Amino acid sequence: EWVIEQIENIIAKLLQDLANGHPLVIECASKAVRKDKTHTRYDDQSRTLKRTNTSTLKQLHFPSLKSPKSFAIFVRILEICHELLIQNITATKRDIYYKDVQLFVNQNTVDQAIDELACLFRIPRSCLNVIASAKGLVAGALTIMRSDGVTIDCLIPRAIPHADNIHKIESTADIVIVVEKEVATFHHLLSINFLGKFNSCILITGKGYPDVATRQFVKLLDNHFKERAIASKTPNSTCVFGFFDNDPYGIDILCVYKYGSTSMSFDSQNLATPDMQWIGLHCRDWKTFVALDKLLPMTFADRKKALGLLSREYLPNSWKIEICRMLFVGKKAELQCLGDKDAGDVTDYLATKLKDPSTWL
Repeated sequence: EWVIEQIENIIAKLLQDLANGHPLVIECASKAVRKDKTHTRYDDQSRTLKRTNTSTLKQLHFPSLKSPKSFAIFVRILEICHELLIQNITATKRDIYYKDVQLFVNQNTVDQAIDELACLFRIPRSCLNVIASAKGLVAGALTIMRSDGVTIDCLIPRAIPHADNIHKIESTADIVIVVEKEVATFHHLLSINFLGKFNSCILITGKGYPDVATRQFVKLLDNHFKERAIASKTPNSTCVFGFFDNDPYGIDILCVYKYGSTSMSFDSQNLATPDMQWIGLHCRDWKTFVALDKLLPMTFADRKKALGLLSREYLPNSWKIEICRMLFVGKKAELQCLGDKDAGDVTDYLATKLKDPSTWL
């Protein structure tokens, strides 16, 4: 109801200005502000990234030579979101794009306008009844009961549903392993019967940089395991692990899961999983698990990303040491490198790491 009221207040002001013959003006969060790291800080209490600046807004004017179309797009997005909320239905961003293709022209226009509106109100997109299309995958000892009564058995790989459509989850698993890549790692682990050997595990992939639905789902599972531990009065041990390439981009993707992202920092409480542990791949593992001829050279883009990561004050020193080692030797290792030495395949690697918390970063 609050969101509906805010949208109606914006429209009411526009109508009043129109009746009085005044220029029409809408304030919204600009893309530059949403992605500007100077408006984001690390919060020690929540251990996530938080938005700091709420006053820097851009203005859309009508009539205007610069922003008449941007004004029309934002008003149309307000109209569509208001309709979704009033009717209590949801839509994906792709659905919204097809509601007015001629106006929106491309999907990025819709994505940006929705993010600007969510950022303006400091709410997750789901509060606008806008949900993300399924991108991530999940497999393991997990049953999901959706709000519409459908039950999903995740013993076979499933598309991750939006958190707002999940009524209840049940699981006999104890840990979640989030892997970076779909084919090279997620499906490879399934093909070698990893879940048969580790039936207490749930596998998740966001297929690279994760979407909102995947990040929400990981957070939901983390909360589920913690609540289960409290209810059963058992020690609340680490349950969510990250398994990523040993390169700067792998670490950056890990950061998105663990700390949140700059563009969505206003909703980190629902998206970030600060207790996630980095289980691998690490530089220290090269000698035992990786054939040195499988290491790849660091590219210019890798080095640039690495230096950017080192400038983040909140990154643990152990992570920065890993980055410095990569820069020093000029090499990186992808998860596909595992299994080329006598120490065993990726299953043996994960079994070794899970048994020894001292190897987690």
